[in-house]
Amino acid sequence: MNTSIQTLEINASVEQVWDVLFNQYGDIHTHNPTMQSSNYMDNSAKGEINVVRHCQFNDKLFLDEKITDFKENESVTIEVIKHNLPMLKHLSATYELKSLGNNKTELRMVSKNSASPGFIIHLMKGQLKKSVSQHLFGMKYFIETSKTVDMKNYKEVYKNYK
Repeated sequence: MNTSIQTLEINASVEQVWDVLFNQYGDIHTHNPTMQSSNYMDNSAKGEINVVRHCQFNDKLFLDEKITDFKENESVTIEVIKHNLPMLKHLSATYELKSLGNNKTELRMVSKNSASPGFIIHLMKGQLKKSVSQHLFGMKYFIETSKTVDMKNYKEVYKNYK
């Protein structure tokens, strides 16, 4: 199992970050530029354990993921339960929140993944890291500005908002 950790500071309270991360879970496409759409599945209710969302990267690639654990305003763990991403086997992530004081929050994402055959994960590390970085930056931008970011505007937004 490959583990990677990325950390980002967001200029917002823990509660504001939690609201987007947990309560708006099914709407990840509004801040993750690698996704074209997302939605809640199976009559899932917002803000609960076992909530499932469907994420569409493009017309062909997708994943379905579920909240498997959480501690309010502290952490949330998400497991991919179904996907068609080539060669990837297991995918999960735990997001951890830590208050840094006046409207500043540290968001730490611990990703765990594997592939088949196993050595492929080492070849994919760069692309996986880039995708997670885009997602975290998009979340930061969305939380701080209330503006969406997608693949059409990502490069311009990233260049002008650091």
